[in-house]
Amino acid sequence: MAAKDTKKAETQKVEAKDVEKNVELSDSEKTALEVTEKAANNEAVTGKKFKLADPTKSYQEADFTLAGDQEKELPEYPSDQLIARIRSKFIVEA
Repeated sequence: MAAKDTKKAETQKVEAKDVEKNVELSDSEKTALEVTEKAANNEAVTGKKFKLADPTKSYQEADFTLAGDQEKELPEYPSDQLIARIRSKFIVEA
């Protein structure tokens, strides 16, 4: 039986940039990561249109609503809840 490696990341000298090089992301995961990073840096998120993955569902918050087959640009500064819906693929790039 193989021994379990219980070293912490600090002792293994693993950095996020090294992990990124070895992990392949799908297009939707790249989009979600881009939106997340821009929001974390207080940068405006503009230019791409998004829609619901399942058009029988809907999503609504104070300044943003998606329903059916509707496609919309995200608000300039999306909420944490909206980012979470993109990361979970409830909302996808159109």
